[in-house]
Amino acid sequence: MDEGIPEERPWRKREYSGAWSTLGVAALVVITVGVAIWFLEFRGETGGGINDAGYGIIALGTSLNPTDKPAAAEVGRAAPDFRLRTIGGGEVKLSDFRGRFVLVNFWASWCTPCRGEAPALEAVHLGNAGVVVLGVNQQETEAAAKKFQSEFALSYPLALDRSGEVAQAYRVPGLPITVLVDKDGVIVRMFAGGVTEKQLTEALAGFGG
Repeated sequence: MDEGIPEERPWRKREYSGAWSTLGVAALVVITVGVAIWFLEFRGETGGGINDAGYGIIALGTSLNPTDKPAAAEVGRAAPDFRLRTIGGGEVKLSDFRGRFVLVNFWASWCTPCRGEAPALEAVHLGNAGVVVLGVNQQETEAAAKKFQSEFALSYPLALDRSGEVAQAYRVPGLPITVLVDKDGVIVRMFAGGVTEKQLTEALAGFGG
């Protein structure tokens, strides 16, 4: 008998479906806006709006290369030169330290072994006038690098490899990596993983540092 009676509210199901559709669209809008805000904030923190032209790997002049081979991240080859911003607004160039041993340390604040070796690097930096430690932070914000510096009371320069170009040139497979460059700018030792003060002082002594 009900077959001939029209449904009182034939749009009921469409209303229910429409509600879910509306909620889905609203959720998508919220997510999209949230991602956009996060991206803009992250970009701002990492200096996305700053012109980084001229920073990263730079050409090593012939007069600064004592080998007869192109610079490369290998023991016995001239260390690839680079220019990077440092925390606080300055800049640093690897070849500026020619005449001193340099420990180029690739690190990040989230890296547990990096945190463990920081005091050893600071001790070596302070304990030998002929040695400089150069920390190269891997693609973190300047705020994160500053917090790390403050936490461990580091006095050695910390550079910001925001694009990762320098780490790529040095073939860094993981963190931390420390590269020992001699007074002539030649790589003489590479350490994979966290290092101790003893390891570093013994290596330096072995090369006259």
